Amino acid sequence: MFFIYSLIYILLLPLLILRDLLTLDKNKLKTIQQKLGFNIPNVKNQTIWLHGVSLGEIKILSPLAKKLSNQGQNILITSTTNTGLEELNKNFSNSDIKILPFPYDLEFAHKKIIINFKVSKIILFESEFWPNLLNAAKNLNVVSLNSTISDTSFKRFKMLKVFSKTLFSKIDLFLAQSKITIDRLEFFEVKNIKHIGNIKINPENYSVDQNRRNHYQKILGTEKLNVILGSSHEGEEIFVVQALTDMDINLILAPRHPERVSKVIKELENFGLRGIRMSSLQKEANIKINDNEILVFDEVGDLINLYAAGDLAIVAGSINYAKGHNFMEPIFVDTLSITGSKLDNYKQIKKDLCDTNIIETFSEQDQLRSLISKYQNITIRSEKKSAQNNALTNYSGSYDEIIKFIDEL
Repeated sequence: MFFIYSLIYILLLPLLILRDLLTLDKNKLKTIQQKLGFNIPNVKNQTIWLHGVSLGEIKILSPLAKKLSNQGQNILITSTTNTGLEELNKNFSNSDIKILPFPYDLEFAHKKIIINFKVSKIILFESEFWPNLLNAAKNLNVVSLNSTISDTSFKRFKMLKVFSKTLFSKIDLFLAQSKITIDRLEFFEVKNIKHIGNIKINPENYSVDQNRRNHYQKILGTEKLNVILGSSHEGEEIFVVQALTDMDINLILAPRHPERVSKVIKELENFGLRGIRMSSLQKEANIKINDNEILVFDEVGDLINLYAAGDLAIVAGSINYAKGHNFMEPIFVDTLSITGSKLDNYKQIKKDLCDTNIIETFSEQDQLRSLISKYQNITIRSEKKSAQNNALTNYSGSYDEIIKFIDEL
């Protein structure tokens, strides 16, 4: 089965390379070379390799990388996306922590990194179960951090049960984020599981840049309720605009993928609305947003500071897109959070926090409208914020606990 997977992957590789040629921002040739296992630097000492897919995952892994580095460990951290790599370069370009794009899932490419960096341990975030990477790492300690298996993935893994059992057996330790994930791993007879909670819900991940927060607050003002639609996907902006556009609020749209901003602005025009890029307001003073104007957030990696400047966040990826995004983020910066009801990646937290009405969800436009109307009352909003903050204290994973488990391998 691994052979068939590798054969199919190699056949698809030209398309993956073409995609990267079309979408990579900078140093395309060097990045593709490194993703193929070429132009990989050598290091002298053993290294721990951390990997996360995109910007959100990299923001969670960065504190762990810093803590391990401060202990004297040599660290390599990789990401798949442009935004993830930009975040890494912003945080670590002047540090001892090494940065690479995550390679294509080719065993020889993974082995080149493992050999050149003298990798001793690999830490893979959430659902990164790459077959050829796990084959290449057969003599190393591999940890799945914040492990999760979505409903869709679980169905696929069950269809290939023998392959999945073999795949999971190549991982030495699962640090699972929920009891649901533990049950799903145990279905494949995985034994080496620890329940650590969700590391995404750790206050250390949510520091606010007060200068940026104040800058956004100046743009937003305080006359109206500032409602931020965060991490939205195709169709979700229009769903929210249709529901809320005639309410006396200040609505800000923050698409999950910045490359969609131009398309979102064009969609707003179809509704007689003018979308304004927030980056275009950076140097303006005495900003006034008219009733037919909606701010569109186009600043990469700064959503947490925008949340901190708002009154209420609608965390998307849960309206049309079914997996959901981290709807706890706004709470850690003292902003009320609500989310759509499609939360496949957050089953346990949905059960514990959403089904108990601590974090309210919606599936219809009138439900969303009703929630926004209710929380225009500052007293009701403050009471709910307090309840949300209190509830999250029981769900945070601990970096120190993670490091303890990693050190024990």
